[in-house]
Amino acid sequence: MILDVVNKDWLLEKLSNEQSMMEFVSFIDGLLEPNFSISALNLTRQELNLWKAEGLIKSNDSELREWVRVNFFDFIWLKMVDIMRQSKIPFTAINKIKKEFFEINDEDLKQLLSNSFNQGRGKIPDSEVMTLVKKEVVAQDYPPAVIALFKRYFPPFNLFVFGLMIDRIPIDILVNTDGETVYLNPNQLAQTNVTEALVAFLSKPFIGVPMHTLLDDFYDNPKIKLAEQQQVSNLTKLETKVLGLLKKENIKEIRIRFNKQLKGEIIIEHVKYANPDVLLKNVHQILERGKYSTIKIVQENGHIKIFEEVIKEKILI
Repeated sequence: MILDVVNKDWLLEKLSNEQSMMEFVSFIDGLLEPNFSISALNLTRQELNLWKAEGLIKSNDSELREWVRVNFFDFIWLKMVDIMRQSKIPFTAINKIKKEFFEINDEDLKQLLSNSFNQGRGKIPDSEVMTLVKKEVVAQDYPPAVIALFKRYFPPFNLFVFGLMIDRIPIDILVNTDGETVYLNPNQLAQTNVTEALVAFLSKPFIGVPMHTLLDDFYDNPKIKLAEQQQVSNLTKLETKVLGLLKKENIKEIRIRFNKQLKGEIIIEHVKYANPDVLLKNVHQILERGKYSTIKIVQENGHIKIFEEVIKEKILI
């Protein structure tokens, strides 16, 4: 697992104070709850039970049916498995990738935590959380309880998915039938370091799994309810209504991105609009009809960003 793709700056933002850390943990708890029906995967019962027998699905059910639910990260993982199986990647290779994604030994985890702590110490040295971590974690050489907690909440796959949710950077994972992987950013192919190992990998047949589009599918899938999308995206109720309204109006290229405050932002990438101003005007008209006065629209880096602006008034006593 290449941990460099993890957005450590964002993770450090959540560790800047105790309140933001607890909000972060609470948010993670919600994503780890089995709230997402595997019926949205459009798989047959036979496929699901075969995957379970091969160890690709964690479930205590003796037989998997469409009403069985999984957590958000397992849902994305199963979407990835589906792509690999459609391309005839063998179960042995997928299990190798699963081990890479969901297992991390204590020494590698300590190294990850140490690197993150050193990075944080340089950026937020006086934060209450960093002070607590230094005293209770680093000084104690990363106690087993801390290692166990981190493994539960942040296996490499969870961190990887978070990186995609925050940065919206396209990442393709190239996979071959031996279970070997290569991570590529399609937007930075010209800067890719072409090593002997990469050349050897590319000399064999492989497939590409566009991980960023798996998240997009989560918002496009009609079987996933708006309430579930709201939970994952941390949108306000009003933003969720706007999301549903935009879908009904057939607005395409809707994406969700997190900001540093862990709030979801609705992003519309005007891929299919030659004139972005036409799309902007269309969105304005939709929101005006709904009288969403607190919903703001801004153009940013070639896309449209929509969010609810909440103004907190100070009361003078």
